[in-house]
Amino acid sequence: MSPRCRALSPVLALLAVLATAGAAFAAGGSVEGQVQDTQGKPLPGAAITLLEAGAKATQNQTTDAQGNFHFGGLSSGVYILTVTLDGYAPVTCPGGRLLSGLTRRFEVKLAPTGGAASSCAPAAQSGG
Repeated sequence: MSPRCRALSPVLALLAVLATAGAAFAAGGSVEGQVQDTQGKPLPGAAITLLEAGAKATQNQTTDAQGNFHFGGLSSGVYILTVTLDGYAPVTCPGGRLLSGLTRRFEVKLAPTGGAASSCAPAAQSGG
């Protein structure tokens, strides 16, 4: 390999890393999770509302048959998650900062109305 090629090799490697990182950031982040009852059984049909702090627009969906939900293509910011289901105490998950290209996961436990409080535990962000 010529000296010129050897000099360019680290530069090309750095450009490849930056291009990969840029693609991950351009992809946007996501918020996902699962809603269960206090016994650990999935709760399908729970209403999920996602609000970006400081924004007026919300995104809404319901959990699938396994109690899962997923919001994708989100910009960096702080997001607040609210979960409701008839017969269960509602819960608002504290605002979690989301970085573009990463996924923030929430584990939600809904308690029957009139019983213990429902809970929400954000997990660490993971790569896209």
